[in-house]
Amino acid sequence: MPILYAIIAILTGLLLLADTFISMRGFSGVIAALKPYETVIGIVALIAGVLHFFSLLGIALIMGGLMLGTRALTTVPSIGDELGSASSALTPFRGLIGGVTLVLGVLALL
Repeated sequence: MPILYAIIAILTGLLLLADTFISMRGFSGVIAALKPYETVIGIVALIAGVLHFFSLLGIALIMGGLMLGTRALTTVPSIGDELGSASSALTPFRGLIGGVTLVLGVLALL
């Protein structure tokens, strides 16, 4: 199970850092392949983060999942607006959260 969390964290981190990695040689294909699944990866990251809440990786997955899954989360009745607001509040820290999530995912593999 920890390997699954690590893979989710790596994918989440890559998508959050897509603007940085897209200009790097070799990463543009990876980012282009992951982009259509951004919302799905975000929701999976959010769920994995909630299930793994009492760790730094879990908190990073929750924040990353909120940012990536915004489109789907805003449609949730009763709390969609609050989830959208939380995502908007985290947006300025997208690069930082992406970097932390990516590093934690790689470290979880070791």
